[in-house]
Amino acid sequence: MAILKFPENFAWGTAISAFQTEMGNSKDRNPKTDWDVWANSGDIISKKLVSGDNPEDGDGFWDMYKTDLDNAKKIGLNSFRMSIEWARIFPDATFDIPANIKKNENNTITAIDLNDKSLLQMGKIADKDSVNHYIDIFNYARSLGMNVLLTLYHWPLPLWLHDPVNCHLNIQNTDKNGWLNDQTLIEFGKYTLYASKVFSKYVDIWETINEPEVISFNGYFYGDESGFLPGLNNLELAVQVLHNLALAHNIAYKNIKKFTSVPVGFGIAPQYREAGNSKPETIEYVKFMNYMGSDWFINAAVNGYFDNDIDMVIDKKENDIGNTDYIGIDYYSRETYVYDDNSANNIVKLPCKNCTDFDWDIYPPGIRSVLNWIYEKYRFPLYILENGIADSSDSKRKEYIKEHIKELWNAINIDKIPVKGYYHWSLIDNFEWAKGYGMRFGLFEVDYQNKKRKIRPSAYVYKEICESNGLKL
Repeated sequence: MAILKFPENFAWGTAISAFQTEMGNSKDRNPKTDWDVWANSGDIISKKLVSGDNPEDGDGFWDMYKTDLDNAKKIGLNSFRMSIEWARIFPDATFDIPANIKKNENNTITAIDLNDKSLLQMGKIADKDSVNHYIDIFNYARSLGMNVLLTLYHWPLPLWLHDPVNCHLNIQNTDKNGWLNDQTLIEFGKYTLYASKVFSKYVDIWETINEPEVISFNGYFYGDESGFLPGLNNLELAVQVLHNLALAHNIAYKNIKKFTSVPVGFGIAPQYREAGNSKPETIEYVKFMNYMGSDWFINAAVNGYFDNDIDMVIDKKENDIGNTDYIGIDYYSRETYVYDDNSANNIVKLPCKNCTDFDWDIYPPGIRSVLNWIYEKYRFPLYILENGIADSSDSKRKEYIKEHIKELWNAINIDKIPVKGYYHWSLIDNFEWAKGYGMRFGLFEVDYQNKKRKIRPSAYVYKEICESNGLKL
């Protein structure tokens, strides 16, 4: 039997996020975040922007991490990607702690630093139980032979920075407006510096921000369709948020590097987008979607090139901005578009052909295409930080895994793309944001009533890949 072998020391892992998995048991210790308020708001539920499912009824990873990490080890993982919750570490505001704010000649914030006294104050404000509990999780993963890939920011903000419901109702008159506010950049800098200081010895790879383009566009431009907070339809605000998230990555990168030399990067979600016909309008739209979905942020984050009027021409180069060691790719599906004069917006997204439960179009060759596109353009090492399928019956996941891994092997061995690891989304079923618990991504099924885990047959397919460091044909 032939086997497609992967490079030595290739990272095989799964990914979870804090908000989507932590809650479920210790309800008195749950952090209060903007996403928690958003998901439970009667106004937002009545508008059908969210499912009505309660995040506090979730997996319970916070208490059951040993069970989940034991399961991760049983299926052969050598790496584990997770995130920490900002509001869990700092449930109270950090506004009063002095920071050194560095700006360039355009008055753009390029760095946030804290002196020893301020760092000590951060430590006094931080929730020690939460900090120590995260360290326990890291140590347990490492004791099982898995390295830790840690995401600093996977979407929720503390309530003391963002009031999503009031932003939805009256964004112009809300002080707690999250990533639209430079104050959030400053507080993010303080948080990342503290987190880097206390966690660096336990972390092997850092991700600063997960999918900034999803935060900005799903929340501020497609908000009424996606259900993402704050549920707005304002392109100008979406670009402003994306701009500030690029600055946030830059700030976090510098802060992490003060305490470690391990790789630091960010993750984006470039899907395989194609034109469904040959009309010039369709082709230009697909090109624009790829640009706004990936290139805009990468240009800003790694080069300091900003296109604030989104005409696909760089407006300016921001000095002292532009850092990364790798680019993380979250790949799931194909999107096909056609230009149609008779549609409301002139552009129609075609239905999926081979559909997931999410109605995402399964297209394994797309992962190879995306990896080639991003690497040829930016020339940084790459990781697949997410790749997975909503499949409650587990009827398609086996083939999904095998076909995507095959295309990943092609990208590495034929195309010579330096991909360093693959993280399947997800280890366990989780709270899928506005969709709640209906979308089942886990290699392990979760019974939300009793929190029991049950391995799905597809997990054995991934186990064989991980343990053999290759795909048997």
